[in-house]
Amino acid sequence: MTMNSLTAAKIRLMANACITRFDREEGPIENIISSYNMQPDNEILVKDQIIEKRSDIHFAENDSTEQASSPNN
Repeated sequence: MTMNSLTAAKIRLMANACITRFDREEGPIENIISSYNMQPDNEILVKDQIIEKRSDIHFAENDSTEQASSPNN
């Protein structure tokens, strides 16, 4: 079951669901996102939304989040 193009509201909903599952330690964020079986372009939008909401969540498979990580620890 794949999802076609998602609306902005659905992207935010998916991002919030992924963040909730990540906070519950259900697994790495990449696995949580892929469990929804979204189209690759929708996965990118969800990742971007997650980064915007929670820059402390890092994606191992993609180093583009390095700009979001800063030495504020």
